Amino acid sequence: MSEQTAQANTGTSFESRVLRDMSSAVIVINRKGQVVYVNAPASRMLEIVVNEGDEPLRTNDYRKNEVNYDFWDNVIQPLYDKGHTHNALTSYTTPSGRKFVLRMSSSYLPGDGEDALIVVTLDDETEKEAIKRKLSDSSRTFSLFLVFFCSWIIIYALWKHLNDPVPGSWMTVGVEILSLLMMFFMLKFTSLTLHDLGIKVGRKTLGKTVKTAVLIALGGVALLFVIKFVARLIAPGSFRPDLPFFDITLFGLPQLGYIFTAGIQEFLARSVMQSNLERIIDSKHAGVQAIIVSSLIFAAIHVHLGFFFMIGAAILAGLEGILYYKQRNIYGVWIVHWSFGVCGTLLSLIDH
Repeated sequence: MSEQTAQANTGTSFESRVLRDMSSAVIVINRKGQVVYVNAPASRMLEIVVNEGDEPLRTNDYRKNEVNYDFWDNVIQPLYDKGHTHNALTSYTTPSGRKFVLRMSSSYLPGDGEDALIVVTLDDETEKEAIKRKLSDSSRTFSLFLVFFCSWIIIYALWKHLNDPVPGSWMTVGVEILSLLMMFFMLKFTSLTLHDLGIKVGRKTLGKTVKTAVLIALGGVALLFVIKFVARLIAPGSFRPDLPFFDITLFGLPQLGYIFTAGIQEFLARSVMQSNLERIIDSKHAGVQAIIVSSLIFAAIHVHLGFFFMIGAAILAGLEGILYYKQRNIYGVWIVHWSFGVCGTLLSLIDH
């Protein structure tokens, strides 16, 4: 092998001494546009290998892949502006399908003949950009939710102005439609994943979630029994005394259908409100603030059911917010929500 060929494949002494031991990803391009050097971090990241004895590929060969055209186009920019360092944020997809967002800095190093080189350093900004995008998506999502929420309040005001032309249950259906619209938007037009929304969880995590939620639900149901018992002692005529203390005959299709209602409302309260508020609020107490704000909004959504129902909804939403903060999925709060709603109906504590 000639000295020139060996140098093209293994790099100059400058590259070997300095670039090989750099922690940053580095690639080197010669004046012919050939990739003559790739250090270990760059090789692992880009899945490019320059083997000794192989003819180096030109950047034009890499640019034939339209997915990475912009990446390689940015690499060779110093050829057209030799006096300045070229900086860019660009995407790159490896042959195996991994996707990166890379911060690139490329410089032209003058030299005699083929000794002139372009040295490119790459920093992985993928995670940072993903966080920034999710923050932006959370802001857009919550802004859209506020538009829908304010519109819903205006509709409620019109409903009251017209002296309740339709049953109040229609307003609850409106909340469910709002939840479905938000779910469609978040899945279709944002980078938020099913995991981010608290929908996709591992089997082991789901098992722990359900177990904890069932225990909490049982404790909550027992508390409702105590509340009604004490209320009856203090005010014997409270909570429909004409009905049994616990009327199982009230359990029917509406209570089964409430499984859907509870789930979709928890999606709205947790995935749309609480999670996005946590990302948006710039505070070390973002979690607590998100729970408080989302609970108050959740209570306001139930304005058509009256003052005392709103107070109960706010308290329950706050407790469920804490549970969601610990579990990070909607299934636990879904179980608790449904259990409280159904038990409250059978105890005649609420007219659900």
